[in-house]
Amino acid sequence: MNSTAARKIFLKVFIAFLSLTALVAILSVLSGDFGEIQIKILATTFSISAASICSMSSAAFMERRKRRSLGLSGIYCAAFAALLVICGVWGEIKQDEFWKVVGTVIVFAIALAHAFLLVLPELDERHRWTQKASSISIGVLSLQIVAAIWGEIDDGSYYKLLAVVSIFVVLLTLVIPILMKMRKGTRPQSETLILSRNEEGIFIDSEGVMYEVKTINSDPH
Repeated sequence: MNSTAARKIFLKVFIAFLSLTALVAILSVLSGDFGEIQIKILATTFSISAASICSMSSAAFMERRKRRSLGLSGIYCAAFAALLVICGVWGEIKQDEFWKVVGTVIVFAIALAHAFLLVLPELDERHRWTQKASSISIGVLSLQIVAAIWGEIDDGSYYKLLAVVSIFVVLLTLVIPILMKMRKGTRPQSETLILSRNEEGIFIDSEGVMYEVKTINSDPH
């Protein structure tokens, strides 16, 4: 299965489970019965929907950047996060260590999906540093969050630093799409292609690539 087909499947799964989430919520509101079972169903459907969104980002990254192993890691991480949440909710697991693992996997799944989305746009050469900076800052932020989860950090200065990194991530998340629009607005530079015609009437460039040339407009005026 190629990445394009995978994206379509994840999109269909996302729509299906998002619709199911809405249906369960509507029925619970109308019936006045919003108990533990309904909460578990909503948590399950929402987890699968969120995993589908992250997986779509990873599949798009695989298709655009041709890095299959890295893209698959994002898909596996998202799927594993959804599985852990579902097991924890339905199994009514209470151990703090388990939910710390769940939180860690969720953070990394979201971080990968976020980073993949920001490296997808084609930017001008002078602006591509923003994509590298976004990947680094997202990685730093995710590690900070995971450290806070496991270390149960209660230090105001630590969370101030975390907030600074978060602001930088948000800034780059907003700037990169704008830079992509700026690139689309610029006119591409013209290129000159020099062809030579061989005895068989086939046109060939300096690298040996063959071309078929047809007249489109015989009247330049």
